[in-house]
Amino acid sequence: MALGTAFFRREHVYFVLSDPTPQGKVLCVNFTTLDDECIDDECPVDYADYAWIQVGHPTTIAFSKSLVLNSALIDQCLQDGKLQAPSPPIVPAATVAKVAAVGKISRELSQERRDML
Repeated sequence: MALGTAFFRREHVYFVLSDPTPQGKVLCVNFTTLDDECIDDECPVDYADYAWIQVGHPTTIAFSKSLVLNSALIDQCLQDGKLQAPSPPIVPAATVAKVAAVGKISRELSQERRDML
């Protein structure tokens, strides 16, 4: 499973933020709108970080909605069409590194999830 692999889940784009654990689990986070009601204000991103983001649309990483998923299942679901990939299908390595650095100190991630980074 490549870092940055992106997929749609419940109308949001999630991406793989960690290498798989020995059990094959990966930490995934998603992009969300940064507005007055959003608690996830620690890691704003924009079109320069990932071309799927609309130019001028305030966007952030929703650490509070992070998921720990099975990497093999993500791969299988992308292959069989149960999950759809956005365009581009991979979040750039520099953006993954930026998000991981913020994630390591995020108040919205549990210690267990921070330890995956």
